[in-house]
Amino acid sequence: MCGFSFTVFLSAFQLLPTAPFHILALGGSTSAAGLFLGFLTYASAFSAPVTGSLADRLGSRRVLIVASVAITAFSIAYALIPSYQIMLALVLVHGVFWSGLLTGSGAYMTNMLPESRRAEGIAYWGLATIAAIAVAPSIGFWVFHFGWRAMCLEAAALNVVMAAIA
Repeated sequence: MCGFSFTVFLSAFQLLPTAPFHILALGGSTSAAGLFLGFLTYASAFSAPVTGSLADRLGSRRVLIVASVAITAFSIAYALIPSYQIMLALVLVHGVFWSGLLTGSGAYMTNMLPESRRAEGIAYWGLATIAAIAVAPSIGFWVFHFGWRAMCLEAAALNVVMAAIA
């Protein structure tokens, strides 16, 4: 799960800081560029009770796999979308699957760790997330230097790895 979370956040935090620049390049305003992260965050937060319930009913592992595959598709779609308006609409749906990753992985970790070492296990899991967030933006901007499509395809490749780990 540490490898899964590292890959999840490595992919996401390469995309999140670079997407606003792509939205600007597509003719969007600075406020439209800022909506990308806002829409993802709000969609994720408001759908969390639903995705958490799905993880309980369908199983955390299944939710992790489905969300990973869906986010791979979103990464590919972002590479091909010709308008920032469609990109902003799509990120709302992306946020629901992002929520599935967060709730599913949290439930999976809680269930697999022995109670006597749960806090320690969650700390290592959190460290994997923070380590990815620390390096991802720099890597993302380096990849973005080669173009938006390169950025999206690299994120999609990471998402395939993420799905395989799940």
